Amino acid sequence: MKSYKINEITNKRILGRNVSDAGKTDKPLALFWGASALEFKVRAQEVWIQVSSEYDESEPWIAVEVNGFPTNRFMVHKGEPVWVCVAAHMNLEKENLITILKDCQPMSGEAKHSLFIHQVGLSDEGQFCELTPRKLKIEFIGDSITSGEGLAGGPDEQDWITQWFSSSKTYALQTAKALNADWSMFSQSGWGLCWGWDGNIHSEMLSHYEEVCSVMWGEYQQQLGVQQKYDFGWGSDFVVLNLGTNDNNAFTQPAWKDENNVEHPLDLQKDGKLVYETAKSFLSKIRKYNPSAKILWTWGMIKLDKVPEFIIKAVDDYKKESGDENVFTLELEAMEDVEINIEDKGSRSHPGPKTHLLAAKKISAFLEKLK
Repeated sequence: MKSYKINEITNKRILGRNVSDAGKTDKPLALFWGASALEFKVRAQEVWIQVSSEYDESEPWIAVEVNGFPTNRFMVHKGEPVWVCVAAHMNLEKENLITILKDCQPMSGEAKHSLFIHQVGLSDEGQFCELTPRKLKIEFIGDSITSGEGLAGGPDEQDWITQWFSSSKTYALQTAKALNADWSMFSQSGWGLCWGWDGNIHSEMLSHYEEVCSVMWGEYQQQLGVQQKYDFGWGSDFVVLNLGTNDNNAFTQPAWKDENNVEHPLDLQKDGKLVYETAKSFLSKIRKYNPSAKILWTWGMIKLDKVPEFIIKAVDDYKKESGDENVFTLELEAMEDVEINIEDKGSRSHPGPKTHLLAAKKISAFLEKLK
């Protein structure tokens, strides 16, 4: 086997938010967000990757795809780097696209959660091939749905563990593939526009949009560059938001208590206005860093009864006030309406495969018309 550090691979693609020197030095490649990935094309009988991780309780998972189809999924134990074979007995005459994805989101509650790819190994006769550029670039912004929570395991599984996440199976990845697009994901389970599922005012995505991955805060993680300003030079063609589910559901929860034991009850009239204002602010920030992108705000894979009216009004008023006509809304089919058979359903009471598939079809058809 011949081994290559990531910076020694000329023909590679790094997907997902990352630090400015990712893949350019002899340091291992850290993958931060769900569905962040390393891609390369090879002619080789075998492909290996050397990986490692650090974590407290929530181990990272890796998904492997060959030519866009899943072939392997495994957890990465913490400690010293280990070699794992991800493809074997392949036709040496055929070029194969290998995609190595982080299959779970960044775990914001842990100070060490991290995943690294150190090297790629090819069988002795193997060689890297030139990658075919994709036509588009899409950024996806969301919560547990976009992170793929519930897309591994059966409907009875309710434990809060990374095993039940599968970012590689989401509507987001399916949409990107349908449109032949590169992707980047910015999503965190339980978080929202203004607060999290429980009303926690610190669990909001807007204030983290400018950094690489500042939802991770540990000293170890900071040394990896999570607090660095993200370089938006990637240039999104589309930005798709699926955000608001946790803001909606928090209205049904007991009042959240802060570190001083002060309660923060939610009032639909007062706090609905905050959702409206924050949605407009988020659109302004997205536009600042994605000047040419068409922006689509979606919701509904879990039924919402309070927040959509504030999002729709925010989009309409933002467009009127800014003159920006490249912002759109789209309601998606709800899991409660479409998931009938057990194979349709997801774990942790989250949308399952059928809901994600229908969402991907609807979003990709909508974006196709905007190209």
